[in-house]
Amino acid sequence: MDTSVYIGIDIGTTAIKLAAVTKELETVFEKQYAYDYSTPYEGWTEIDPDVWAAITLKGLKELFRQIPAERVKGIGLTGQMHTTVFVDEHGCSVRPAILWNDNRTKEQIPLIKEVLKSKEASAHISKIVSTGSPLASLLWVKENELENAARLSKFLIAKDYVKLKLTGTYTTDFCDASTSSLFDLHNDSWSKEVQELFDLSPTLFPVIQPASTIIGTLTDTVCKELGIKERLPVVSGTGDNVASAIVSGCFENEQPLISLGTSGVVVIPDRHHHLKQRGKNVVAKINEQDQSIITQGTVQAGAKINSWWLEKILHTEEYTEEQEQISPALLGKNSVFFFPHMNGEKTLFGNPDLKGAFIGLGLETERSGMYLAVLEGLAFGIRQLFLAMKNSEEPTYFTIVGGGAKSPLWIKIFANVLGYPIKRVLTSQEAVHGAAILAILGTEGSVDFPVIDSQMVLPDPSLIADYDQCYKRYLKMSQHLSLFGGEEG
Repeated sequence: MDTSVYIGIDIGTTAIKLAAVTKELETVFEKQYAYDYSTPYEGWTEIDPDVWAAITLKGLKELFRQIPAERVKGIGLTGQMHTTVFVDEHGCSVRPAILWNDNRTKEQIPLIKEVLKSKEASAHISKIVSTGSPLASLLWVKENELENAARLSKFLIAKDYVKLKLTGTYTTDFCDASTSSLFDLHNDSWSKEVQELFDLSPTLFPVIQPASTIIGTLTDTVCKELGIKERLPVVSGTGDNVASAIVSGCFENEQPLISLGTSGVVVIPDRHHHLKQRGKNVVAKINEQDQSIITQGTVQAGAKINSWWLEKILHTEEYTEEQEQISPALLGKNSVFFFPHMNGEKTLFGNPDLKGAFIGLGLETERSGMYLAVLEGLAFGIRQLFLAMKNSEEPTYFTIVGGGAKSPLWIKIFANVLGYPIKRVLTSQEAVHGAAILAILGTEGSVDFPVIDSQMVLPDPSLIADYDQCYKRYLKMSQHLSLFGGEEG
């Protein structure tokens, strides 16, 4: 009997997850370690990246206390995309990492876009560069922290820094490279034009490897700290959205995926490298032969609006009880609308200053109507994203994963707002499991996907019609509110 185990590590925004799975994708270990990032100034989000390394080693120690290291065949990583780490020649971080949701560069973005448009080969990058992009964060350090810029030897994305600490190698993957605003999507390589336009030395850029490529092994120092003898292989890994798409079967079935986590992400797969005009085109490149991409767009507030409403406004953590107070008869009939872009928007409006809003409040408005509006608002925002990025072929269904997918009411709302069946995955299938799958692919060459325990939630034709009318009113509202706080870009 094969007892081989494969480890996945997910460097999330507020937690690191570790999981170990068998070749049949049965989870035999899973643990989450929470942490927080700092906000030293308004709009800034930072973290000492060594926090990730310390937590990862702590988690691996705990894992190896339960699972013998000789059973483990490989390690895969995933994590938050865009978050940029600045590393010196000795592999040490020269300043805190700048997170994906950092807004310090919002005033520089219009100028960066104009510079990118000045050359035909880099013009397509101007559509995706935004606050939190590695390009913007690199330029900010270069312009504002001359001493740190002088010490800079390499930039890495979050998961890549952890890989550096585990293996001593400086690599990234095509997913994180292609979403960095430093990458030529037409040639699948770092953009020479961007390097020249912004005077960025090619030596700053790590080697790009396909997601399942073995890039090194655990160093002797790491093995000693973990108390193991095996120098386990580590694969290149990928960004969390591609990892979620892998484990959900998104690539296998070519159906769109919605991830309801800290942010609300729409992921649309395409096997043939068709680049979309709207949304962020992400090169998946699981292996050398793979030509698939995903196009993704994000409602940055995502499922966070749910906890915001309940915990900060209502001061309760009784999520289920609050949703039970919403009458089914109110679905599709709610007169209150909620604009969900509470902390800026990158894909549709390109406005980092965008804020949320309630519209349609009356003296008759009750608590349940406002809560329903919050849940519906994200669904409307996700629908708008999907329609702006969709493939020419209509989907058969949507898969929804993430913390928000645990709510039956929210899934019902999504089914009827989108007008398609929703595949609600019932077992734990998250980005961390996608990272483990990459470890299997890298060490074994293939993986057999088991049938995932899921529920198909069908829309109600009458509710579809009601929500179509609601969506039209939502679009009118969004046209006005999209300019709130700054110019549409």
